[in-house]
Amino acid sequence: MEKHVTPYIEIEFRDAPKKRIKRNLSLDCEENDNETRCCRYPLTVDFEKFGWDWIIAPKRYEASYCAGECMLSFLPKYEHTHVMQLSTSAIPCCSPKKMSPIKLLYFDLSYRVIYSTIPNMIVEKCSCS
Repeated sequence: MEKHVTPYIEIEFRDAPKKRIKRNLSLDCEENDNETRCCRYPLTVDFEKFGWDWIIAPKRYEASYCAGECMLSFLPKYEHTHVMQLSTSAIPCCSPKKMSPIKLLYFDLSYRVIYSTIPNMIVEKCSCS
C-alpha cells in the first residue's frame, strides 16, 4: 500500500509596524571636538551679560547653534536635490533642522509683567540644507 504525502505551506500574516524609526543624522558636538561635519554646538545665552534687566526669568538658557561643513557625501537623501545643487551656485549650509520655544517672564514698556512663549529659540537638531 502506497502512502501519499501531500506537501503544504503555512502562511501567517501579521500587521506591519505602523511607525518607522528614523535615523538620527544630527550630530551633537563640543567646542574642542575636531568634527568638521555639520554639528550642533552648545551656546548659553545670558540675558544679564547683555544688560537686559527687563527679563525676569530665565536669566540664561541653552540656545545651541549649528556649524560645520556640508560635504556632498553627507547630502542629501533625495537625488533631485543633489542634481539641483550641482546645476546652481547654491552651496548647502549647516542650519537648524528642528527648533523649540522658550518661556519668558519679562517687563513690557509699561512695566507690566508678561509671561510669553517665544518660538524658535533653542536649536534641537542641525542638518545640511
